[in-house]
Formats: sequence, C-alpha cells, structure tokens
Amino acid sequence: ISITAFRKEGSEFKRQKIEDVEIIATNPFLDLALLRAKPPEGYTPVVTYLADGDEIRDGDPVFAIGNPLGFERSVSEGIVSRRSRADGGIAYIQTTTQINPGNSGGPLFDARGQVIGVTNMKIMGGEGLGFAIPVRYVIDFLKNREAFAYNSESSDAGYRYVQPAARQKTSPPAALKKN
Repeated sequence: ISITAFRKEGSEFKRQKIEDVEIIATNPFLDLALLRAKPPEGYTPVVTYLADGDEIRDGDPVFAIGNPLGFERSVSEGIVSRRSRADGGIAYIQTTTQINPGNSGGPLFDARGQVIGVTNMKIMGGEGLGFAIPVRYVIDFLKNREAFAYNSESSDAGYRYVQPAARQKTSPPAALKKN
C-alpha cells in the first residue's frame, strides 16, 4: 500500500509517493479503511475538515477530487440529488458528481470545502448517478476504530484490494483537444 501526494513547490505540484503506510482499521460493511502514513521529511499534510452530515440538503453543490481513469488531480462537480438514498441497508448520499475508477474512495466536499462523504460507487450505464458514504458513518467508524482493528492474521479482517485505474500515458482523445 502506498499513498500518492502532490506537494506544492512554488507554482508547481510535485508528485510524491509515500510508502511507509500501515492499515489501522477496516470496515468491510462500508468499504472503508483507516491508514496511518509517515510523511516524508518536511512534508506537512493539509488539514481537511469533516462537516456535520445533517447540514446537507438536496440541491446543495458538491465536488470530488481524484484521479478518474488515471487523469491526476481532477475535479468533478455536481449537486446532492438525495441526501439519503437507501441501498442494501445503508443510506447513501446520491450525487450528480461524476464518480469513476480513480476518484471513488475519495472525499465528497461541500461548497465550504468540508468533507460530507466518501465517494464509493456509481450506477453503470447511467450518467450522474454517483453515491457517497455519509460523513456520519465515517465519524462513527473513526470513533469506534478499535472494533474494526486490522489484523493481517485473520481472514475476518474484511479487507480486499481493488486494482487502481491505470494512469493515462497517452494524450486525451482528439475530441477533447482544443482546436
């Protein structure tokens, strides 16, 4: 397991891979994991705040940051379609924000830049049907992380690894290029 961070140096962002990463807890029911990373010398992570999950409303603007389909440091925006959409016994945030391999598993932010959820799935064959785990579930997971403590010796640890999207090494399709 490694973490890719982008460190601002002047007006540019330098890609940096952090390999000293440890799994602390996993929640197989919500597909969440808590990781501990030892940042490199001189690196200070940016603080991200968790919102009060009950403040979001249908129609609120939201955005996701990630690497969809390997396009690094991409932002997609949308709105909250439904703040509470039930699926499989869990109430998700439904959003029109585009969720694709590479930005799923990342934060869903509100207009104030606070995390309101963790993006985790989309409906295949439908556009603008993305879903996020509400931050209230994330906070509960963090508060009770001892109950989900990771144990590499146990088959009940609930972890599984999904291959990340491949990084795009080609230029965008001609339809996306500016003329």
